Amino acid sequence: MYVIGISGSPRKEGNTAILVKEVLKHIKGRKKFVSLAGLNLNPCDSCDRCWKENIECVIDDDIRWIIREIQKADVIILGSPCYWGMVSAQLKMLIDRSVSIYEKDTLKNKIGAVVVTHDIHGKAGYMVALMMANFLSTHGILYAGRVIGEGGAEIGHIKKDKRALKKTKELAERIMELYEITKGRKK
Repeated sequence: MYVIGISGSPRKEGNTAILVKEVLKHIKGRKKFVSLAGLNLNPCDSCDRCWKENIECVIDDDIRWIIREIQKADVIILGSPCYWGMVSAQLKMLIDRSVSIYEKDTLKNKIGAVVVTHDIHGKAGYMVALMMANFLSTHGILYAGRVIGEGGAEIGHIKKDKRALKKTKELAERIMELYEITKGRKK
């Protein structure tokens, strides 16, 4: 099993990265962690060449190799902080640019999970998790579940959220369970 964990936070070692890595820690298999922080990312410019010409996105930046990596993975874990009830701008660019592979169905029947960090006083993280789950579902990815933790602005604050840390292990177990079920069906 090959698992890719992506932190959409603009902070490389922020609370979202910590929580994504916690899920990865509990999963058996080959794992790769990718932080979108500091990478060369650009928004979709709606040129439609990926659709009309059935080609890879023509924007030459880091999103291209990330999409290739996602296509190779069996499991995709997406993480984002909650900003104004939305995913981070970095993750939104990746989500939007995945339109280049939508018609190819290269993500269909992979397993996906969601990690969200939100302010300790907010509940908008649930909306963000729902939006991310919807994105996975749109690509035909089997949704394993979510972890929503109280991150806040202080880096490392997520480590105080014992409930979220416990949920990372439960989510990892569910991912491995789904992988075994789906692997058995592919025979």
